[in-house]
Amino acid sequence: MLQSLKKPLSLFLKNQTEETSGYLVALFTLLIYLAGKLIGVQEYVEGFYYFAVIALIYGFIVFLHSLVKPIVQSGFGKIVLSGLFVIGSGVSLALARQTINDELQVPSSAYPITQSILTVLYAPLTLSICLALSGVIFIMLGSLLSFSPVRMNSMKSLLVSWWDEAFSTKETLVNLTRLLGLIAVVSLAMTFLKQNGWYMDQLASFTHWFAYSLESEQFSYCTLNFEERVAYLEGNRIVVASKSSQDEYLFLIKECM
Repeated sequence: MLQSLKKPLSLFLKNQTEETSGYLVALFTLLIYLAGKLIGVQEYVEGFYYFAVIALIYGFIVFLHSLVKPIVQSGFGKIVLSGLFVIGSGVSLALARQTINDELQVPSSAYPITQSILTVLYAPLTLSICLALSGVIFIMLGSLLSFSPVRMNSMKSLLVSWWDEAFSTKETLVNLTRLLGLIAVVSLAMTFLKQNGWYMDQLASFTHWFAYSLESEQFSYCTLNFEERVAYLEGNRIVVASKSSQDEYLFLIKECM
């Protein structure tokens, strides 16, 4: 019996796309998790639940890539994406400047390299904010598209293929799974926004360490005490950075002497 099932199953798996393969892996690992939960070994199969979520999101990202790629290649799509990139970069840059000002209590202009790196590190937070704000709209659109042909390039294709494709069992299941993937991505973004204290603490610690250790200069024409470092502002003003024996950093604005 197993031999008779082996060939059809192998053929079925080979015919799957990268997207549907991700969904199948998510389904298989989720079944393992549920089985382990039923027999009372949930602590041993906890990892399968997270792997199922990752596989589901992976399949959705593959689908999203195939959907967005034609748009990106068009002139209008490039303009829209460029605008979104500029807006996102601006938000990340503003957050980076604010972090330096709040944590070091000095002008952010004293540490341009720290500011640039923080801008990149703030990208996950900026993306999460965008997904959280637009999540409801995306989920509503995803719900509508779950029962309509996704591959449409005109109104005619929408009308003609509606009855042929939209309500086929396979297409409906795939679209519903895509909707679940969308919900998982938006939920992950919202969870990160609510529980990002650990990440913000790491950014704060990194800001102090990088500004003192790598961007402040140890030797200067200005008079410095032992273990003090310097960064320059406009005119004769400088930022003097010091580190205590308890690994606490202190940044002060002074006149160059």
